[in-house]
Amino acid sequence: MSDQPNIFDKPGGPTGPSVRVRLTIGYDGTDFRGLAPNEGVRTVVGELVRILSPVFGFAPDFVMAGRTDAGVHARAQVLSFDVLADAVDTDLIRRVINARLGPEVVAISAEVAAPEFSARFDARQRRYRYQVLNRETPDPFHARYSWFVPEPLNLALMQLGCEPLLGSHDFSSFCRKPKVAVGQGAPSLVREVTKAGWADLGNGFLQFEIAGSAFCHQMVRSIVGFHVSIGRGKRTAGELRGVIAAKDRQAAEQPAPPHGLTLWDVAYR
Repeated sequence: MSDQPNIFDKPGGPTGPSVRVRLTIGYDGTDFRGLAPNEGVRTVVGELVRILSPVFGFAPDFVMAGRTDAGVHARAQVLSFDVLADAVDTDLIRRVINARLGPEVVAISAEVAAPEFSARFDARQRRYRYQVLNRETPDPFHARYSWFVPEPLNLALMQLGCEPLLGSHDFSSFCRKPKVAVGQGAPSLVREVTKAGWADLGNGFLQFEIAGSAFCHQMVRSIVGFHVSIGRGKRTAGELRGVIAAKDRQAAEQPAPPHGLTLWDVAYR
C-alpha cells in the first residue's frame, strides 16, 4: 500500500480481504522525532504501529497526509491504512489509541473509507498555523506551542511579505534540499500557495496561516523565519520575490523553531 518501511517483524498489511480505514489524529509533537516511522527513535506512527499491531495481528502500513518534523504538532492529521474486512472495528481503533497514547496522541475519528482512498494523494489542501509570542515576558503555558520573540515585530511589514508567496513557485530557497537516490533526478520543489497571512490574536500572540496543495521539507518554518526577520527590520518584504527567484537556500533565513508549527487540517476532494 505504501513504500514506508515496516518497523516490526510481522508482515505489514492484512493477508485476506481488506477494507480501508481513514483515521484522523491530533498530537503534541514535542517528544516525538516526527510523524513517520524512523528506526531507533520515537515517532507518532511508530507508536501507532506498536499499539495497534497486537490488535490486528500485523503491523498496519500507514499512508500520511503530510509528514511533520520533530517537534511539530498536528490538530487534524489524516492517515489511511488497511485492515481485515471481517475484523474491522473503527470504534475499537479509536478507543485503543486514546487509552494507550492520549492525551499526547488522540484519535479524533476513525471510519471506513472508499477502497481507493489515500490520505496523501486525495488531499487537495493542507493548512498550517504558526504561532509567535511577541512580548517581553514568556508564557510557560504556551512555551511548547509558540516561538517566543521578545524584540518588537512590525506586523504590517510581515504581512507585506505574504502576497509574493501566493501562486505556484519553485520554493527551493525555503526548502531543505531533498536527498536524491543514485540514478534519480532531484524532485520538483514547485508548490502552490493559496493563502498566506498574519493575524494579531492579542496579548502578544501573532499567528501565521498558510494553505496550499502541498509543502516541502521545512518550507513553512523557513517562510516564518524570513517574515520574523522582516518584522525585526533585518530583511524587507521587497526582497522576497528575489529570494524565491534565486532558488537558493542560502538566500533565505534560518527556519523558525518547530514547536510553533501545527498542521491545522487537511481538505479532501
